[in-house]
Amino acid sequence: MSPALRGTVLVLSTTIKTAPAQSLLCLFEMFGKVLAALAPLFVGIFAGAAVDRDLGKMVFAAVALVGSTAANTALQAIGVNARVRQMEVLGHVFDAQIAELTARVPTLDHLETAQYADKLQILRDNENVLGGALNTFINTFNTMAYAVSVLLVAITADWRLSILVALGATRLLTARWPVRWEAAAEEVSAAPGRLTHQLLELTTSPTAGAEARVFGHQHELRLRISNAVAGWRRPLAQAAGRKAVLTAAHSVVFFGTAILLLAWMTRDVLGGTVSVQSLVVAVGVLQGLQSVSSSFAGAIGGIGKVARNCGRFVWLRDYATAVAVGHQLPPRQLADGIRLEHVSYRYGDSRRDSLSDVTLHLRPGSVVALVGENGAGKSTLVKLLAGLHRPVSGRILVDGNDLFDLDPSAWRSRMSGAFQDFVRFEFTAQHAVGAGEVAVLDDRPRVLQAVHDGAADDVVASLPAGLDNQLGTAWPGGAELSGGQWQRIAIARGMLRRSPLLLMLDEPTAALDAVTEHTLFERYAAASRQTRRNGGVTVLVTHRFSTVAAADLIVVLDQGRIVESGSHTELLARRGQYAELYELQARGYR
Repeated sequence: MSPALRGTVLVLSTTIKTAPAQSLLCLFEMFGKVLAALAPLFVGIFAGAAVDRDLGKMVFAAVALVGSTAANTALQAIGVNARVRQMEVLGHVFDAQIAELTARVPTLDHLETAQYADKLQILRDNENVLGGALNTFINTFNTMAYAVSVLLVAITADWRLSILVALGATRLLTARWPVRWEAAAEEVSAAPGRLTHQLLELTTSPTAGAEARVFGHQHELRLRISNAVAGWRRPLAQAAGRKAVLTAAHSVVFFGTAILLLAWMTRDVLGGTVSVQSLVVAVGVLQGLQSVSSSFAGAIGGIGKVARNCGRFVWLRDYATAVAVGHQLPPRQLADGIRLEHVSYRYGDSRRDSLSDVTLHLRPGSVVALVGENGAGKSTLVKLLAGLHRPVSGRILVDGNDLFDLDPSAWRSRMSGAFQDFVRFEFTAQHAVGAGEVAVLDDRPRVLQAVHDGAADDVVASLPAGLDNQLGTAWPGGAELSGGQWQRIAIARGMLRRSPLLLMLDEPTAALDAVTEHTLFERYAAASRQTRRNGGVTVLVTHRFSTVAAADLIVVLDQGRIVESGSHTELLARRGQYAELYELQARGYR
């Protein structure tokens, strides 16, 4: 079964299971369409009866017309209301499923791949299509019911109207052209669409707003947003324009033929070979015949769009399922430690490895420092140890077991850390720190201890409501923090989890002053000793060489490769890259 068909079946079944009653009420509109198609027939009967002075037929036709119109109005109201309510509910359901599927993938590789990002952008741009899938199919059913009724009325009125039916059928032969044009436009516009959203975020971010104003970026941002929007919307507008031209061409041919046929029928009415009733029905059914062909063409386009996006939804589900997830539990305490064997990693579509052939043994209870210039691969190595990236070659072993055979949630529950690119959780201070261990989110003593361990006591003390204070000025009563204060909140969050097997400190003091940095490293030393007692490993990434001297193992990275490793004393004695970098930094403090 094709992904589009699988996705369509999946989405429709989800729709019906989520709102069965609403799904049933949506069908009421179809019966109204049948009644609407009979209106020209009743008008024709009334006209014919008027000519024949048949009062009984006139009353019957009038009652039937009014009754069918009233019933159609009621059924349309029920059906449309049900469809609108259903689309609202299903829109939220599929939004949640897309978010859940994206978050379910245990690694971050997919989030750093352009191809994945483009597909996800198209899916997000068309989220309403999934919620409206049943609506699209009901429209098709309504069109079919209306079409059958109109065709029966038309053909029984006069055989010549079958010529218009045939013209409408030819329109269906070109109905797939707009589907192909729209699909191609969606693919081309995906990347500019992502760029548009990113640029628009820059205009609403206070952080980006400061640079935009200082460096005078406003005009350049407006220009780039304009170009990005053009690249995003132009292909879709061009596809819509081509579709409009095709529709207009069909309409000209259809109505031109209709005028000739009506002139022919009028002549026959005057000649007495065709009844007035037939002519009146023909005039009344004319618009219906035209709308049938256009509705069918629209239905084909709508179903094509539903199928494409259902296929993308299935692609996302398959992708989330295809990423292998281990089920083995991590050890309670490390015995052999963590080994990297010939590990290489490359981001997305990059042509260069960020890490290349890295072999390393992180012994239980050790403190390991990763040093090197920017872009050397230090943060990438930390993400690999956390299982956030999967190596393109080589393997990572935890006590002899492949890291990716371990349950990712269980492994990460035994880790903790503070990261260079930390998140600014605009929650209360209690929850911004407590997010480091959701199970103790509201545990005040545990959070206060983490605040102390992260040297964030004075940050919390400066807040009017302490731990209960909202962070972020975008919220009522929210407090704005400096970059260093936000980092200390993040560090406290990393200190909340007790006895981790892996404690990762990735440039944890980049935004801090010297006094706070000194205090923190004393706390880090205490945390490392605690981790050491439990056989855990502490990995420290920093550019400040004065902080790594006490590490058991210092690993020097350069362009993704290990160029040196050893203790501080050993590396200084070798007079290699570490000694050179250490001397350069030390000279700057003299």
